[in-house]
Amino acid sequence: MGLFSLINLLMLLLSRKDNDVFLSFSHHDIGKNFGDHLYNELISAGIRTLRDDGGIYAGQKSDIKKAIQESMISVVVFSKDYASSTKCLDQLVHIMDARDKNGLLVLPVFYNVDPSEVSEQKGLFEEAFAKHEKSFHKEMARVQSWRASLKEAADLAGMVLQQDRYESKFIESIVKEIADKLNLSRPHVPPSSVPLSSALRPPSYFFGLLREWRRSFFQTPSLFLFFLSSSVESRLPALN
Repeated sequence: MGLFSLINLLMLLLSRKDNDVFLSFSHHDIGKNFGDHLYNELISAGIRTLRDDGGIYAGQKSDIKKAIQESMISVVVFSKDYASSTKCLDQLVHIMDARDKNGLLVLPVFYNVDPSEVSEQKGLFEEAFAKHEKSFHKEMARVQSWRASLKEAADLAGMVLQQDRYESKFIESIVKEIADKLNLSRPHVPPSSVPLSSALRPPSYFFGLLREWRRSFFQTPSLFLFFLSSSVESRLPALN
C-alpha cells in the first residue's frame, strides 16, 4: 500500500462516527414499551444505538451532546409527553444543532401524535409549553429554542404510526429505514444457538469490529507511530 493511500485510509478511519444512532424519546410514556422495543430491535439488527436511559449519559449534558455529535443518525420519537420533558427538549436542541453543523441525519417518528400537532404545538404540546413558559419565565430564550427545534424537526420527512397498524410492523419499518440510510444489508439471521459464519454476518458487524480496532489502535500512540514510521521507511528506497 502506498504512503498516500495509507494516509487516506487512516483519515477515513478517524473521520468515521463511533455510533450509528442516537435515540431520543420520552421515558415517561413510552420508555417501557415502544421506546424500549425500538431500541432492542435496532441493537438486534447490529445498529449501534445510544439512548439516555439512566446510564452513562444520564443527567450529563456534555456527554449527551457528545453522544449526539458522535452519531450518524438521530431518531426522535415524538409521543404525547415528549414536549413535557425538558430533558427531551434539550436533547432535541442539540440534535438539530448537530444537523446544521455536522450533517447529522434526523428521522422524526410520530407515535400516536399528528405531525401538525407537533409542528404547530397544539393540544398536549401547547399545554406543555404553557407550563414551561411559567416555570422558565426567566429563561425564555431557552423555551424559544425548544419551540424552534420542535417545529424544525417535525417539519422533516418522517414516519407516522397509523392507528390500524401493528407496532411491531412499524418498528420493523423504522429499523429497515435506518439500515437503508446506513447502507446496511440485513440478511435473515439464523437462531442464536447457531453460530454465524463470516459470510452471513451483516456489514454492521464488521463496521463494529473496525470501530473497536480503530479505537484501540489510536489510543495506543506507540503502536500507531511504529506502524506509520514502518510505512514511511518502506517507501524510502523507492524515493532514492
